[in-house]
Amino acid sequence: MKKTIFISLLLATFALAAEPATAVKTTTPTNAATVKNEPVKAAPATDSKAQAVTAPAKENVVADTSAKAEATPAKALPAADSNAQAATAPAKENVVADTSAKAEVTPAKAEPAVSATEKTAATPTKNKKKVKKAKKVKAKKAPLITAGAFKFDMNSDFEIQAGKVLWASEDDKNRYNMEEWFGRANLAFFTQSENFDGKISMSVYPGDLIDKKTVVANSDTTPKETEMREVIELNEAWAWQRTKYLNFKLGRWENTDKNGDYFGGYVDGYLNGFKSTFDPENMIQFGFTPTENLSVDLALISTGPYLNTGDLRIVAHFSQLSSIEALNIDLALRTNIFDKVYDHESDVRTNISVKVNIPLLEDKLFLFGEVAMLGLGGDSTELYIDNNGIVKERDVVVDWKMPITGGLMLKNTVVDRIILEAEYIADRSESEYHSNSKHIKDVLGAFYIEKDLTSRFTLSAGVHNHGSSKDWVINGNLIGRIN
Repeated sequence: MKKTIFISLLLATFALAAEPATAVKTTTPTNAATVKNEPVKAAPATDSKAQAVTAPAKENVVADTSAKAEATPAKALPAADSNAQAATAPAKENVVADTSAKAEVTPAKAEPAVSATEKTAATPTKNKKKVKKAKKVKAKKAPLITAGAFKFDMNSDFEIQAGKVLWASEDDKNRYNMEEWFGRANLAFFTQSENFDGKISMSVYPGDLIDKKTVVANSDTTPKETEMREVIELNEAWAWQRTKYLNFKLGRWENTDKNGDYFGGYVDGYLNGFKSTFDPENMIQFGFTPTENLSVDLALISTGPYLNTGDLRIVAHFSQLSSIEALNIDLALRTNIFDKVYDHESDVRTNISVKVNIPLLEDKLFLFGEVAMLGLGGDSTELYIDNNGIVKERDVVVDWKMPITGGLMLKNTVVDRIILEAEYIADRSESEYHSNSKHIKDVLGAFYIEKDLTSRFTLSAGVHNHGSSKDWVINGNLIGRIN
């Protein structure tokens, strides 16, 4: 009996000696998918008020590895004061990945912030300010071909023009329905880059719509006949190279440069009429731009087929000058000085003009004017009979004339352009700047409007003096763009 009690006490002593007092043993199996973590208790907070602001403990990320994973007890955050509640940021939670790869942490997506400006725009307001309307800008057509820095394009259109004279006192002998009636087709090819431009354009006139007859030679023995045929004209063919201060232009083009539509452009001669333009000329032009306020163009113009005659043309453009920024001024001179090279007895005459353009309202209303001196230094010869009854020739000085023109141009959305202009030449009937008509007037007037009917059609119409008489003409021009 004593041996049995002694053995029982000995076994109990060995059992108590084998059991640990405080450590908790965690067993990690070889398969990571069956990992068990014993729950860990956080240390209690000492202050009851601090419990509300205690950040939650982070959960451990268990990686899928073949090594043993031990659970690490999470430390509780220290208790915070109650005043720090608003500043406490929530802790990020870790994601446990049940794969053999590395664990990935996916942050929570934040709500998109809404700015004060967006909130204001979303909230309707009673008092809204009027928004200024944007200016009407015509959309530019995209080029046909773009190759590097160069743009290649083609323009094709047709136009029909008609005019009717409102006879006042002169006899209308012909009694035409239209005193002017013609049409043409225009075709142009051009290229453009930052420093180079080029263009070729031509016009085709149907034979039955123009008052031009072509001489047809059937043979050397039969007389020559005239008949109506289509006429093809080369209007422009030029290349223009530019740099910052210099530019060079070579080819054929017309120099019509008017502020308005009917009168002006006197440096190249006298010409008036509805949509009137000078004939194209062959020339070489050198351009200089010494400052941003001044540019000068000097052109050598060929006026004869064998280069026996030629003109010099110089134009200086002034813009945004000090104290007169709004005023644009052009000074121009043209003289046939090169005629002296072939014939030293040639009559040299010079034209000088001054043009101004003043915008009264920005991009809407413009005041323009031009004054010129035509035929300076000119002389000619005339036949006369002396006291003995013999016909002789003598030199006669030709008086120069001073045409003056001015007008207003209005641009708006209803009608694209409205132009009112007038011209004055003293003693016009005694000068060479008048038409062969009765009742020649010193003061002539014109009124012109232009409107884009659609993106493809433009209509122009005007009323002006018939030539230099007191009769009036109504003109109309319709342009249709094919591309």
